[in-house]
Amino acid sequence: MRLFLFFTLSFLIIFSSCKKEEIPTPIKPSKVQETYQSIKNLLEINCINCHSASGSASFLDLTSYVSVKTYLDVNNSFIDRISSDDEFYRMPPSGDLSEEEKNRLIDWVNSGYLE
Repeated sequence: MRLFLFFTLSFLIIFSSCKKEEIPTPIKPSKVQETYQSIKNLLEINCINCHSASGSASFLDLTSYVSVKTYLDVNNSFIDRISSDDEFYRMPPSGDLSEEEKNRLIDWVNSGYLE
C-alpha cells in the first residue's frame, strides 16, 4: 500500500510540476491605410516637377488632392504607368520609384484614394 501511495504521489507531483508552455500567437502588424497626406511627399518628389502648372506635363496637374482625384476618377492607367518597365510609358520616366513606393501608391489607389 505504501508503494502504491508513493507512486501515486510521485506521479501527481511530476505531472503537476510540468507546465505546458504556451506559444504566443504572433500579432500581425495592421497595414497602414494610405491617404493622400501619407503619399503626398512621394508625389512631390517624383511627379510635381513635371506635373504642375509650370512643368513640362502641365496638362496633368498633380499638385492637389482634388486634381489627383479628378485624374484617377477618369483615367485607370496610373497603376500601369508607375508599374511599367517600358521606359517610354513608365512614370516617372527615370524609374526612380522603389518597389515600396510603388506598392504604397498602388495601395492608395486600390483603397479608393482617400484624402
